[in-house]
Amino acid sequence: MAVFERPREAFDAKGLDLGGFRLFPSLSVSETYDDNIFADESGEEDDFITSVAASLVARSEWSRHSLRVVGQIRDQTFLDNSSQDRTEYLVRPQLRLDLAERNQADLSAEYSRQVIGRDDPEDTGEEDPTEFDRFQVNSGYTHRFNRVFVGGQVQVRRDDYVSTGDDDRDRIEYRFGLPIGYEISEITDVTLEPFFRIREFDELDETGADRDARAGGATIGIETELSRLVHIALDVGFIANDFEDPDFNDDVDFIVDGDFTWYVTELTTVKGRLARRDNATNTPGSSSKTQSTVSGEVQHELMRNVLLVAEARYVQDDFREVDRVDDRAIFSVGGEYLINRYVSIGADYRYVQRWSDDEDRDFSRNLVTLGLRTKF
Repeated sequence: MAVFERPREAFDAKGLDLGGFRLFPSLSVSETYDDNIFADESGEEDDFITSVAASLVARSEWSRHSLRVVGQIRDQTFLDNSSQDRTEYLVRPQLRLDLAERNQADLSAEYSRQVIGRDDPEDTGEEDPTEFDRFQVNSGYTHRFNRVFVGGQVQVRRDDYVSTGDDDRDRIEYRFGLPIGYEISEITDVTLEPFFRIREFDELDETGADRDARAGGATIGIETELSRLVHIALDVGFIANDFEDPDFNDDVDFIVDGDFTWYVTELTTVKGRLARRDNATNTPGSSSKTQSTVSGEVQHELMRNVLLVAEARYVQDDFREVDRVDDRAIFSVGGEYLINRYVSIGADYRYVQRWSDDEDRDFSRNLVTLGLRTKF
């Protein structure tokens, strides 16, 4: 397991025993200095941000099947810019049913209040933060016979924006997938998944464009271990969009989703990620965007209770039909000191740089965070 995911008997929370469930509560308080809270190219404004976050995880301890319910809330208070104060929260139940002959059914749901980050290209730059509610349901079934497995997956997601005048951002997406796979060995699976997606916006955007679309595609993937120390999961494929608006050109795009983990030593883990996706956008006049991400992360256990992490990430958002490409470089270093199984302290430094074809969208940003976390 990766360094930050590895169990540590002397420092892991035991939780509260509720019979068939175990409850894991946690509370954290942190202070962040942000030298460019609005992610502006000029007129940078700094501030101190106090964050209070609470989490509650209920996990079943049944011999068969499993149920996990996660609840989270985070409140951020700005010292000098109270109009930027925000509260985000999430509730996510996840159910797994272990059926006969290694068959499995999964069902999960989510309700959350989220805020678009100032360094996200989807942020409009308005004075007030852009908030939205997300409702999501995922269901899946996998049937196995011999080394072959087949299944079905359904995802429904609704984003409902809270801010006045943002009704043209509200949308719903449906995705249907039919994965078919083969177990080459105990450590290697190959999967082919044809899929179909429907994306519907409530309203036309402010330019009068209709961003509704039907899309179909397929991915082929492999999950394997090159050795006991290297794990790879990679999906590659294509997606073909058919837009409702005749002014938008239907297209076929390459998509990829991959993760790489290298357990260098017992004390060091290297993780990598590669992704290219077709995403919805709120940018007026654009049908959608292609988002490409490349990242690498190093986790190191300096001592059994001192954990360090460093990450570098590059993200490109390429907007269709409009002359705009945003590039972001993100670098961060941090660490956590585990005092005991109940208390830890952490520190993090993050640098963000963006270059954009859109006027006045370039910026750089430095964030320094120090926090205290308690868990039971």
